[in-house]
Amino acid sequence: MINIKLSIILSAYNVEQYIAKTIESLANQTVKDFEVVAVDDHSTDNTLQILKELEAKYSFLLVVCHAQNAGVSAARNTGMQLTSSQFITFVDGDDWVEPNYVEYFLTQFAENPTLDLVSCGFFIDSKNGKSKPQTEKKGLGLVDRDDAIKQIIKMSGSVMGYTWNKMYRRSIIDEHKLSFLTDLALMEDQVFNVEYATVAKGFYLNDIPLYHYVSRKDSITKKFDMENAKNIGMATMKVYKTIHQNSKEEREQRAETKD
Repeated sequence: MINIKLSIILSAYNVEQYIAKTIESLANQTVKDFEVVAVDDHSTDNTLQILKELEAKYSFLLVVCHAQNAGVSAARNTGMQLTSSQFITFVDGDDWVEPNYVEYFLTQFAENPTLDLVSCGFFIDSKNGKSKPQTEKKGLGLVDRDDAIKQIIKMSGSVMGYTWNKMYRRSIIDEHKLSFLTDLALMEDQVFNVEYATVAKGFYLNDIPLYHYVSRKDSITKKFDMENAKNIGMATMKVYKTIHQNSKEEREQRAETKD
């Protein structure tokens, strides 16, 4: 029996049409050893009301609300501050998960205690309800840090820079004081993943699709403007700066070992 505690941080903003399905998919998990901290980012629709109704229904659900809209990074940071579990993952309020989503992750960590990061594959759900799985032909399984980072920064495949198809060890986040950058509106999750991966050691990547990413036309990732271009540029610079700094530190450590 799996008895590892997991916190799922759920960020929600104006997702009244989707949030109930998200929570119900979590309620239907085959393994129940988890909590959900849902952070409403000061929605202007009925998202918070729906969450409150679901909170009264499900004991695993805790709902908090930002006093003002602060963005998805701030919502995730708030959620992390309210939890103290051994493992953490993230879900967006307009997506949903397969019934064995939690079981898959906790099983991997239970069977291999040296792992620090585990990933799964995902579906892209179109507006007409069709689900298309994203697959990766090679480079998965137990991998080293370099290969994990290569998969994280790829712009295609089943790993990429998302946080909702990965589970993290809480002690690493705390030890290195990791958080999401609130001055980025795009690719903040990729930056977080690279920062985490540079200090983690054990990686297991799999393309079994367990998360449903719902593609929405009004999503910020679908809007192409100068501000988005600026965010992408800033995030990319941060990612490669982190990778370069880590490579430099590793070279210095190897040199010290030789001496």
